[in-house]
Amino acid sequence: MNSKSSSSSSFSLKFLFTSCSFLLLAFSISPALLIDGAPPVITIMNPADKALASKFEDQMNSTLKTAFNNTLDTARKNLETFGNQKDLAQGFANANAYSTQSATLQGYQNYDLFALSSGLMVGVQAPSARIDYYSHIADDIQKRGDLYLGLGAGVTFLNVGINAKFIKPGLYLNVKYGAFKMKLEDLKMDFNMMGIGFNYKLLEPKSFVGLVKWRGISLGSGFYQQTNKLNVHINADTINTKVPFRETVMATATDPVDSVVKAGLMDGLGYTTTNPNSKIILNPSFNMGLDVRTYTIPFDAVTAVSVLFGTINLSTGVGFDLNFGSNKIVLKGETDAAITSDTTRIRFTPAHVNIDGSSSKGPTLARFRAMAGVGLGLGPVKIDVPLIYYAASGLAFGVTAAIVW
Repeated sequence: MNSKSSSSSSFSLKFLFTSCSFLLLAFSISPALLIDGAPPVITIMNPADKALASKFEDQMNSTLKTAFNNTLDTARKNLETFGNQKDLAQGFANANAYSTQSATLQGYQNYDLFALSSGLMVGVQAPSARIDYYSHIADDIQKRGDLYLGLGAGVTFLNVGINAKFIKPGLYLNVKYGAFKMKLEDLKMDFNMMGIGFNYKLLEPKSFVGLVKWRGISLGSGFYQQTNKLNVHINADTINTKVPFRETVMATATDPVDSVVKAGLMDGLGYTTTNPNSKIILNPSFNMGLDVRTYTIPFDAVTAVSVLFGTINLSTGVGFDLNFGSNKIVLKGETDAAITSDTTRIRFTPAHVNIDGSSSKGPTLARFRAMAGVGLGLGPVKIDVPLIYYAASGLAFGVTAAIVW
C-alpha cells in the first residue's frame, strides 16, 4: 500500500472515530427528563404614557422571565427522580415475567387425558426482603423516586393441556391465551399473553392405601410472551414562585423624585406597598406510560401429593426462568402556569410548561424460583392457589380453576 493510500485510510478512521465519539457524547449528555416552556409576557393596558409604559413592561417582563425560569428550575429539581427510571423499568419488566405463570397446572401434572384451566397471577418485584423496610417505604419513594419496584398481572382465559402419549409416553403439551383491559381512576392497563409449554413425566405417580397419592415428578419448559401497557396520570406538588414587580421597578429609581414617580405609577397598575407582587403557580402534571414486553422460557421440576382421594392437593417445585424483552417508560405532559394578579391594568399571555422524558430496561435474564401451592378438589374440578418466590425479593401468587381428567 502506498503512503497516499495509507494516509487516506488513517484520515478516514480518525474521522469515523471522531464522529462516533461525538455522537456518543451527545447521547450521554442529553437529559432524560426535559422540562421547558416559554415565559408569559406582560402588556400594560391603555397606558397614558406609552413610552414610559414600554420601559415598565421591559423591566416587569425581565422580572417575570426570571421568576418563570426559577419555577422551571424548581420543577426540574422536584421531578429529577423521574429523569432516570431504569430501576423502576426493570422492576416492572420482572414483575411482568413473574405473572406469566397464570393458570398454572404445577399441582396437577401427570394427569390421565386432559386439563383445562383459567386463572389470575399477580407478580410483584419488591425493593427489599426486609419486612421492616415497608414501614418507611413512602419516605423512600419521596426521596429516591426510582425504586426497584414493579407490579404485573397475568390473566389466562384458557390453558389447554393434553397427555401427548400418542407422540411419546410421558409427554404433556399445553397452550394458553389471555387478555384484558382495565381503567381505574388515573390508571389504565392493557394486557395480553400467549404461550406454549410441555412437560415430561420423569417419575410415575404412586398411590398409597387410596387416601394418599404422590403425583410423581414432572419436568417442564415452554415459551411465553406477555405484554402489559400501563398508563398512570401523575400530579406533582404545586410550585409557588413570587414575582416581585414593585421591588424590581423601584430598584431602578435614580433619585427621590424618580422614586416618587415610579411609586405612583406602580400604585396605578395595582402593585401597591400592601400588594407588591404577583405569583406564578405551577401544578406539574404528566402521564407515565409503561410499555412492558417480556419473553420467558421456564425450566422447572414439580411434584405434588394429594390426600383424601384428591380433596386436598399440596405441590412444590423449583426452577428458573430465562427472561428477555424490555420495558419503556415514557413521560409526557403539558400544563399551564397560572399567574395571580389583582389588577386589570396588566394582561399576561398564557404560559405552557412541557414535560418529556423516557427510560428503558429489560427484565433480569435468569431468575431462580421456588414454588408451592395448595389446592382443593371435588372430582375433576380443582381450585389451586399457587405461590412462587423469585430470588431477590420477587413474588407471584394467584388462583387457578381447572378441570383435570
